[in-house]
Amino acid sequence: MDSPKSPSGSVRRHIRNISHPLPRRNTKGPLDAVDDPLAHQPTRIRSDATAEDAPVESQTSTPTQAKPLPLAPTRKIDLRFLQNPQTYYQLATDDIPAAFLESEHQPLPDATLPDLLAKGHFRPAAVVALRQLLQADSNNAENILPLLYTRLACLVLISKPDLAAEEALQLTDFLGRGTPSAKDLLPNVPWELRILLVRLQAIVADDGGRRAIMALYALAAEVRSHLRDTNESGDVQMAQTWSSRLRDLGFRVADAFVEMGELETATRHLESLLEVDTDEVNFRKALLRVRLGDIDGAERSMKGIASEERHDTIAALLTIANDDWHNAVNAWRSVGEKYPTSDFFQQNAAVCLMYTGRLAESREILERLAEEHDAYPALLFNLSTLYELCTERAVDRKTDLATSRAAKPATPSSGGWERSNADFKL
Repeated sequence: MDSPKSPSGSVRRHIRNISHPLPRRNTKGPLDAVDDPLAHQPTRIRSDATAEDAPVESQTSTPTQAKPLPLAPTRKIDLRFLQNPQTYYQLATDDIPAAFLESEHQPLPDATLPDLLAKGHFRPAAVVALRQLLQADSNNAENILPLLYTRLACLVLISKPDLAAEEALQLTDFLGRGTPSAKDLLPNVPWELRILLVRLQAIVADDGGRRAIMALYALAAEVRSHLRDTNESGDVQMAQTWSSRLRDLGFRVADAFVEMGELETATRHLESLLEVDTDEVNFRKALLRVRLGDIDGAERSMKGIASEERHDTIAALLTIANDDWHNAVNAWRSVGEKYPTSDFFQQNAAVCLMYTGRLAESREILERLAEEHDAYPALLFNLSTLYELCTERAVDRKTDLATSRAAKPATPSSGGWERSNADFKL
């Protein structure tokens, strides 16, 4: 190993924070695997576009054909306003390492949308979904809306949430007008798409997230109405579906408060939730208390956690909160030994080793994890940071890391197969 550099305070901000287990381009490049339907369309850029990263509920999940709400009306609605090519962006490849563009695991030009999604080729999947959307019958909402969901979800998964938010505006504005056509269309909008629209709305709205909070509460009111109707009709299966959606919305509201920086409000909101998984609530409350620096409160919440794995996770986080980095290393290693299938515990141990100056040990752990697992962005970023601390040839090491990742078979886990230069700090 080249002569190490100690991780001083000036470089700590470049290392990803300790993580916790809660559920990523303007003219077409010559190596694109799938023809872009906007190859001959000018790139649309708005001066007020944001560049914030806005993860969805699970960066590792694969977008699928979303299902519309039940009892959708049969009336045909003209959706040509969603088929204007000028509304959508081209996806460039200049921010992707050459190793991925030249890899033998790149999809074939005629790959189908289900195949692309199944293998984690989310950028080509976004292109194919858009092509099919533009070519679909403008009256076929059951086809167009799931394709739009797939397009937007793929953009989020390739770290283009700002583009997804811009492309979602046409549908968001249409539904927000409350016209008869909008009311007729609403039952056809897949539930997953409605949730994603709210999430993307928070990116383009310059209100600190307040509009997104109100939208989530409005969805909750609608869900309660559906829940009452299904309970009265005796439809047990749909009642369970609506109950599950209501619980999910409760946690999403808490997440939105956290993103707004309203941590105390998020904690109070979690305490107000009824008929939810108490283990999940106590775990989230403990995480928030750690974030607030309320060690005693975190310990109280930890006592209500039945899951041994989650209990051990909070205990390890508390050693960091107490600035006890050496014991934190032992704590994360101990948890990692108890749950060897989870690489996240071992990565946290490696990050703690960085902070204690044991760079060689940290590098060994991270390189092993990157080789044995489907490395998610935080792992790649932390390993790239470690190369910057350890060697003057960091760019070569990071390029080699990208090459080794591109040589692995395609998979949808950990946010997809193809990675951007930013993941490797290139």
